[in-house]
Amino acid sequence: MVSYLINKKHRDDSIINLKDVDGYTFKPKASKKGNESYIKVKEVKIVDKDMIDKILSMKFDKLFKQVVALALHVVNDDDATDSDTEMVLDEVELVREILLNRYQKFLRYEKEQLFLKKLRLIENEMRLKQVQIKQKAIYLEHQEQMNRGRSR
Repeated sequence: MVSYLINKKHRDDSIINLKDVDGYTFKPKASKKGNESYIKVKEVKIVDKDMIDKILSMKFDKLFKQVVALALHVVNDDDATDSDTEMVLDEVELVREILLNRYQKFLRYEKEQLFLKKLRLIENEMRLKQVQIKQKAIYLEHQEQMNRGRSR
């Protein structure tokens, strides 16, 4: 299917092939209500830079809130294991890769750096939690050895 845009604001009513226009393309979710009166849209291409920035910021915020909730659960859990922190670090890396590979060419540089800084903060907290877990394991192992040594 070929898509064209007729630009009526110009005097010549120029026709533009939408395949040639740079923009952010996404597939909107279908309505769950089953109401057939709406127009079915398969794909949307946005070319306005400000609108792209706002849409991608909303998408990133949604992903970021999920990672923050997961990180808070691990940080506040006293029985968290090293595998829990690794899982959060993997999620942070996944979100970072999405940001750098999919959204980077559409976001403003300042906003991209802000998002990366937020991800680095979560990553640093998870690294600190990993160190605490390892220190706790070493301490418990040392206590266990001390108790075994005295029982002889």
